[in-house]
Amino acid sequence: MDLHTSNAVETAAGSHYGKGRTHKMDYRTLMDIAILAGKIMLESNAETYRVEDTMNHILKTSKFETTEAFAIATGLVATLDDPSIEDPITVVKRISLRDTNLNNIATVNTISRQLTTGEITIPEAYDALQDIGKVQYKRLYKDFAIAALAASFALLLGGGLVEILAAGINGGLLALVLKGEKKLDMGSFVRNVLSSAVISVGAGLMQAFIFPTLNINLVITGTIMPLVPGTAITNAIRDTLQGDYMSGGAKALEAFVIALSIAIGVAIGLVVIGGALFD
Repeated sequence: MDLHTSNAVETAAGSHYGKGRTHKMDYRTLMDIAILAGKIMLESNAETYRVEDTMNHILKTSKFETTEAFAIATGLVATLDDPSIEDPITVVKRISLRDTNLNNIATVNTISRQLTTGEITIPEAYDALQDIGKVQYKRLYKDFAIAALAASFALLLGGGLVEILAAGINGGLLALVLKGEKKLDMGSFVRNVLSSAVISVGAGLMQAFIFPTLNINLVITGTIMPLVPGTAITNAIRDTLQGDYMSGGAKALEAFVIALSIAIGVAIGLVVIGGALFD
């Protein structure tokens, strides 16, 4: 960066941060912040319009002439350009893994607001974003939550004490399967098929050997609820209503594929347990 560029960027930074503090704008780090924020939000299943809005607010703190952010379900593009810099900066980031984490989305939004209002500096914002994703809850707590959620849905669906207990046990089994699948780094489709199949087999075995009066359909339905793509469906609707038809359609297709994989897994599990018990 030449002297003219450095002075221009520093002036833009000073006008933004004010409050008696002088900071030299590191626009490359600012771009890294915007991309990292967008990446975390997309990987946490945020709506694409929210991702673009957050990235644009971050990029606009540069006071540059051109600040653009574009997000789809599987990728990000961001651009910074201004007469004060020699070459424009454009970054493309591929997003391949997605999982629902509303806490990560809320944390990114908080950091973004603090940065744009000058409460924190660019290095502080970057460090804060890098800290996101560290262990939020112990694995045991997550496993217990899955089991409790399955039992709760069994109760909500009208199950008795036997169904609630069986769904809780089956939920614990699901948590163990998900833990193993994560270590094996399976694809989402295979992971959902395998998880649903194990759920069906587990419910069938409990009906055959432990709870003869068990309503197996209710137990299976309650236990698969943690796998149901509720966030994907909601985001598909919200993105579509925002006019982002590409992302809305992609999220709707993703939800359909997840639901299909769950249905296939349940069917496989019922066929396996039926053949094993009644042959």
